[in-house]
Amino acid sequence: MSATGTSGTTVRLGVDGRVLDDRYHGIGRITYELVERLAARPGWDITLFVNHSQRSDRLDVGALTAHESVHTETFDHAVTSVSQFLRWPGALRRSGVDLVLFPYHLGAALSGRARRWTVVHDCILEQDRRFAPDARTRLLYRLLTWAVVHRNTVVTPSRASADAVRRYYRVAVPDEHVVPWGVSSWFGDASGAVTTVQGTPVPARYLLHVGARRPHKNVQQLVRVLAALGPRDHLVLVGSHDDRFPDPTADLARELGVQDRVLQFSGLSDAELSALYSGAHAFLYPSLVEGFGLPLLEAMTAGAPVVASDIPVFREVAEDAALLVPVDDTQAWVRAVHELDDPATRARLAEAGYARADAANWDRSTAALAAALAPPR
Repeated sequence: MSATGTSGTTVRLGVDGRVLDDRYHGIGRITYELVERLAARPGWDITLFVNHSQRSDRLDVGALTAHESVHTETFDHAVTSVSQFLRWPGALRRSGVDLVLFPYHLGAALSGRARRWTVVHDCILEQDRRFAPDARTRLLYRLLTWAVVHRNTVVTPSRASADAVRRYYRVAVPDEHVVPWGVSSWFGDASGAVTTVQGTPVPARYLLHVGARRPHKNVQQLVRVLAALGPRDHLVLVGSHDDRFPDPTADLARELGVQDRVLQFSGLSDAELSALYSGAHAFLYPSLVEGFGLPLLEAMTAGAPVVASDIPVFREVAEDAALLVPVDDTQAWVRAVHELDDPATRARLAEAGYARADAANWDRSTAALAAALAPPR
């Protein structure tokens, strides 16, 4: 079997396409970018498993299935349903695929004739009980993940995630199964300052964060940083609150007297998001743990200077293209923001960010994934 098709052998790959849905924002985007490029590679025949209930306003699934090498099979079971585990073996057998990739491990098959691969993006819930909605959810998640990683070959987007899989589940992920994600070039398309978003005026100088407000995102740290900065600085938060968790962001902003300097947006278009990245004084990412940190690369593509937590995965992803600071040292974050007032520092970070983002492209990711799934013989 050849990943490049040079031997004339076709790789019959199944992909769980149920994640091409707006409920799975990041995973859906990653899956789309990878499948689109795999479909363009010679020697790959792709079957997308989809269901009738999935919807996406962001991803053109029709364009994806228009590829001559992409076909669809209906699999009408929810990504996290119990019924899927009973139905996957038959679906895989009928499809005739040789191997199957599950972009979200909770949707992976536990048995079936095809060689099964799954992506484990992170081990966030495992690291701290605060990062799970409740004890029962955390226990069930860990039990299912254990079953999945011991019955599938695991791919991770970072060495940090691979190390976490080994630590929590005793499964070794070799370097060739670490497939770093890419970043879409359109994040760099915006030009000029953004003045309004969704009808709301945007201040001239703002600090940006992108991501759902969950405990591991540590967004409250940014409110404390904002309170320690001068009145010219504002904080723009893009992403919705996860209602499974308490969100003290607004209460903390009122307590610290900065509620009028915090703006919150959700449901942005790609153009609105890229414009906010492009116009930001800085992109701030204070996460306690992540599996990769794709917004770092999105910000770099748009030319925004990046300040992020000094955690292993951000050292891996950002390399020397960001200011990395201790996660809970508020004054260190304040000093980093002040550093960005220096034009030379901004120019250095922008140049390094462009180079880092340019290297982290989806073609590279697709080549790495293809080599892992079906290495040339």
